[in-house]
Amino acid sequence: MKVKINKFKNFMKSTFNKVRFDDELPQEVKFKFNVFNPLIDGIIFASSVLFVPLIILIILKFTVNANTIDDTQNIINLVFVSVQIICSAIGCFILYKRDNELFTRTNAFGIYAFIVLPFLFVIILGSLILGLSGLSGNKVAAQFVSVTLQIIAEIIVGIILFIKVPFLKDRIFLTLKKEWKRVLIIVLIMTTILFGTSYALSFIETQTANQSALEDIYKNSSMTVKVFYSILLFIFSVIVAPMVEELAFRDSIFTGVGNKWFAMIVSSLAFAMVHVGMGDVENIYIYLIPGIILSATFIYTEGNVTYTWLVHLGSNLITFILMIAGRN
Repeated sequence: MKVKINKFKNFMKSTFNKVRFDDELPQEVKFKFNVFNPLIDGIIFASSVLFVPLIILIILKFTVNANTIDDTQNIINLVFVSVQIICSAIGCFILYKRDNELFTRTNAFGIYAFIVLPFLFVIILGSLILGLSGLSGNKVAAQFVSVTLQIIAEIIVGIILFIKVPFLKDRIFLTLKKEWKRVLIIVLIMTTILFGTSYALSFIETQTANQSALEDIYKNSSMTVKVFYSILLFIFSVIVAPMVEELAFRDSIFTGVGNKWFAMIVSSLAFAMVHVGMGDVENIYIYLIPGIILSATFIYTEGNVTYTWLVHLGSNLITFILMIAGRN
């Protein structure tokens, strides 16, 4: 009996060693999961990034009821984003006061930058541009301006993070240089799982408000408008968003929370929450499950955002291709 047990233990150990992630990166460039105190800093961080905004979003869902669905969604989104801005300001202030050097030298501020800059660009600057141009009532123009400004804002966030976060560029560069075979295998497997899961969920849910907003232009626009919008959407959903969202929702949140298992919950929920910011919280699981897959990938690869970025990119690329093919 003991012989069988020992054989089973050896088999399990051998299997685990085969699938265990063991990178070849220098120790100094590796991601650190526990630089913040999870019981104090982590709770402050998670409350400002997730818990308070999510509670407010749920309350808005059941209290705001305007004349039309579009008006309701716009009001909820405006109030929700405003709450996020206020929570981000409070969270930044408290964490900076607690340890300004740690806060500014890590990627804990990344998610706050992701929340604040798009707000300033899309809502404030976008409203100004549409108002001055006399196109405030034009849905097509509004969507073009919104997506364009979102791209610019997220590019700025990405540049800031690459400049400010120590070893981030080295981690990505060395991973692609030294571990490209492992990257290829893991990314192919996880992209298949992520897209397959998202595709399966598409048979369950009705179209989310986020997806509807991105696809509305295809309904009643000329071919020229559709082509230019497709190019813009490709730049946003395939090139820009996967990188910046992974830096914000994985790299930043896992840094600020200070505990990888608690961070997995916060990261997945926060990722899902911002995608239902128009109030369709009943569809949150559509983004929560992919968020869990990406967060699990982040933990498995020891906090290497290179992998989740490419998995996110790959899934978005397949979705984009299928969407365009279907529209055509």
